[in-house]
Amino acid sequence: MMRLEVGHEAEREFEDDAREYERQLLGRGLRFTEAVHDAFNTISRLPRSGVPYKLGYRKRVVIDFPHAIFYLAYDDFLWVAAIYHGHRNPDGWTSRKRD
Repeated sequence: MMRLEVGHEAEREFEDDAREYERQLLGRGLRFTEAVHDAFNTISRLPRSGVPYKLGYRKRVVIDFPHAIFYLAYDDFLWVAAIYHGHRNPDGWTSRKRD
């Protein structure tokens, strides 16, 4: 399993979206959190399983939610740049740099 590093902006997006889902419906934020962690586990075990995306990134869809995780695979770790809702500007996160 490769080490997964989540960027600060991605972490903030994740937390904000989980809170918003929980505000909308009790338990939905927890389900979102579990779905993201499931995707993290898959990415860690199978880094090349994400769909190739622009600029060397890979994309992993979050099951049952309109989000995708965008990450870069390095030799010894993975860096998550964004956990992004599909209705946002699709490439609004691409200028992010590793923290």
